[in-house]
Amino acid sequence: MPRKATEAKEGEPQPAEAPQEEPAPAPAAPAAALTEAEVDELPRAIVRRLVKDKLSHVAGGEGAEVIVNKDAMAAFAESARIFIHYLSATANDMCKESKRQTISADDVLKALDEMEFSEFVEPLRTSLQEFRNKNADKRSEANKKQKEKRRKLNEETLPQKDHDPADDAKETDE
Repeated sequence: MPRKATEAKEGEPQPAEAPQEEPAPAPAAPAAALTEAEVDELPRAIVRRLVKDKLSHVAGGEGAEVIVNKDAMAAFAESARIFIHYLSATANDMCKESKRQTISADDVLKALDEMEFSEFVEPLRTSLQEFRNKNADKRSEANKKQKEKRRKLNEETLPQKDHDPADDAKETDE
């Protein structure tokens, strides 16, 4: 890009009264072409909901309205992203020490202890157990429905096999 005659050379201080040119905003990227930074970002809606929910509890209960600045929301999201990366890397190290390739929930809990966030271990362990119980209930319900469906299908197909007119015709021909 050609330089203007009034621009200072690199490394030279510019006079205070010289107006700074702002770069033109980049054109909006297509939805399919996400940048690496966008891929690493946490979903804004989820971060906003979590932050507002937790802050409303602190501010005075369920109905308390909490307003969070856009920059503060971005700071929360970035902090959470960095924490997740750090926790993931530490849990991965725990996994490697055990000579395994798959990170387990125990690796994450040990990583929290290692990172000196031990106050999160018990609430997380409780939450994880509730999650497992809930999913086990869902699985058992799904299995019951699947078994019931199979039983109904077997009941419908068995009588048809016993009294199939095509089979009766074959028997009389022989």
